Amino acid sequence: MKSLSALEISYLIKELDFLINARIDKIYVPRKKEIIIQLYASSKGKYSVKIDEKSFYLTEYKPASETPSDFCMYLRKKLGTARLRKIHQLGFERIVSFEFETKSAKFELIAELFSTGNIILTKNSKIIVAAEYQNWKDRTIRPNESYNHPKKDYNFLELKITELKKLLSETKKENIVKCLAIDLGLGGVYSEEACLLAGIDKTKKANELEENEIKKMFSSLEELKSKKLSPLIVYKNNEIIDLVPFELKFYSNLKQEHAKTYSEILDSYFSKGVSIKQKEKHQKQIESIQKIIDEQKQDIERLEKEEHENKEKAELLYKNYQLVSNILSELKEISKKHSWKDIKDKLKDHNLIKEVTPAEKSIVIELK
Repeated sequence: MKSLSALEISYLIKELDFLINARIDKIYVPRKKEIIIQLYASSKGKYSVKIDEKSFYLTEYKPASETPSDFCMYLRKKLGTARLRKIHQLGFERIVSFEFETKSAKFELIAELFSTGNIILTKNSKIIVAAEYQNWKDRTIRPNESYNHPKKDYNFLELKITELKKLLSETKKENIVKCLAIDLGLGGVYSEEACLLAGIDKTKKANELEENEIKKMFSSLEELKSKKLSPLIVYKNNEIIDLVPFELKFYSNLKQEHAKTYSEILDSYFSKGVSIKQKEKHQKQIESIQKIIDEQKQDIERLEKEEHENKEKAELLYKNYQLVSNILSELKEISKKHSWKDIKDKLKDHNLIKEVTPAEKSIVIELK
């Protein structure tokens, strides 16, 4: 399942810029680390922003009506009909801040889209509540703690050529593509794209780039952060392998499909994943119920058969009541003088008594 890269997040924020000053209409929390904020934008209508552990985007998905969780109720209480004043990325991290303003206060709803993910509400940089309280090596996500987010040494979105030179000369990574992917936080695909745009061998050592190559690389990086939004779905062997905000040379040999907005393809992709999971869950429930039904049918058939057999036996006993009664009376008298083992021997050729079980002091009578 795809998770958004830091660069993709920056483009999504640009796409959602039209929501600035929209008013919160409703907040839903379908599950622990998923939130849907319904916003009303004047003269534009209602839009729903979905945030989860790996992504955020506009969605058409409408959650089922359920009893709201404590986290959901708290968010509704604090944010109410607040207005969205700003959406921005914290540094060049996979972290998005939604700044809301009520009549009396300002809040930040922070979506951490890395590791196990989290959704955190802060006020004046202090944590008020979070979807999940966490303890990290160098920071804590708990109420009343100051909110501190991870920070890279370089912010790709504000990178200067002097900083790029410093990064390339100091990196411990074995080649340029890994340096860009990890140290700069571009990720694998966009680091590959930067090398292709610059015409530089991705396996070349970063500290071996010449002055003109550094300039070419800086230009390619500048190009990556100033592309025009043109979302694409990328396929390989008819399977979706990526969703990108603009066309990439890296995928030039693969089938690609354009979309109107980046949110549109993300919503389609992730909602499909949700529906598949729901379908699988429902299928398992159906199979479990069907198994119970099959077992109950078998029980009913068995009971009906037993009922039929017992009914036949009862009718035979009724018709032969006097005969059976006489046999039982005789056995009762004989058992006073003889053991059941002797009785079994004496009755082995009896025309009606077909079986004698001494241990149970029982007989089997054949009635026709």
